[in-house]
Amino acid sequence: MQQIFLVITAIALGLSFGAITGGLTFSSAVCLVAGIFLVTPSLFKFQLKDFALIKPNLPSIGRNLWINYGLIVAVALAIGFLSGDIGIAGALLLLALLPGGGMVMMWIKSSGANAKLGFIIFMLNLALLLPVTLIFGAYFDLAQGYFPAPDLGGTDGLGSGREIMPFAPFMILIVVPFLLSRLIRTFFPAVIKFSEAHGAAISKLTMFGIVLYLFSLSTAQLLFSVPLSALITSLVATIAFYVVAFGAAQVLTPESPEGRAVYWHIATRYITLALILAVFVVDQFGATFILPVMFAYFIQIGAAGFLRTRMMARAVAA
Repeated sequence: MQQIFLVITAIALGLSFGAITGGLTFSSAVCLVAGIFLVTPSLFKFQLKDFALIKPNLPSIGRNLWINYGLIVAVALAIGFLSGDIGIAGALLLLALLPGGGMVMMWIKSSGANAKLGFIIFMLNLALLLPVTLIFGAYFDLAQGYFPAPDLGGTDGLGSGREIMPFAPFMILIVVPFLLSRLIRTFFPAVIKFSEAHGAAISKLTMFGIVLYLFSLSTAQLLFSVPLSALITSLVATIAFYVVAFGAAQVLTPESPEGRAVYWHIATRYITLALILAVFVVDQFGATFILPVMFAYFIQIGAAGFLRTRMMARAVAA
């Protein structure tokens, strides 16, 4: 409940600040903050020899791939088509193509999952960002014939002239945290002790700051420029998407530390990265594109604590 309260407070403060000031301009530094404070602490016990875990865990890695990039993507396309809105459809596809997230390692670590395998899967999913962005880039051209033209009101200039550089998130969220964790392991062991003692507080504070910032962006103000019908359609579509994601995570992953690592990569989406990429393409897909990503914050972060409790109860029952 505390985490839900923090998220709702951050969203309310961010939207209020944006409404008063017109909103902030996006900076990719938010990814660096997520990488340093959310990803790096989970890597303190990770060693290069742990890459040997790949071979014995190929079934878990394969499960992550077929569920996320097969089943979940197919469901997102179906729900998006039923919504009748190219913006909502595009956002759901983007969420489907971005499993895991900046906070996924925190949930993996706190739920008794295999954190080392979790990081390997996290790294694999981000390594796939290049083909993911190419697929998503082709989607707009292919989908135009199936949907009415998007409402571009209020999106002028928000994404114009921008290019998605898929290699940057991989560097910021994988390479930098990994190198930083090696540096800290070698020269600053006191930082590791501090992180172990105050890790939960650091994660919550970081999450609060990131959500506050993202909802303070000028893009977030698009929430107030769409009709009520679009808000309702987007909310229903996003809930349906997450029901499938949560259900697939529950049913299709075994009760084991390795299964839990896969579970979190299915149940959660990289909503921060999705919002970042949304900034680049919102003037193509229209204002409704931002809606599922915004609703995802409420649904995913709000449900994460419940999912963790349910997972631990399932582990005890087993």
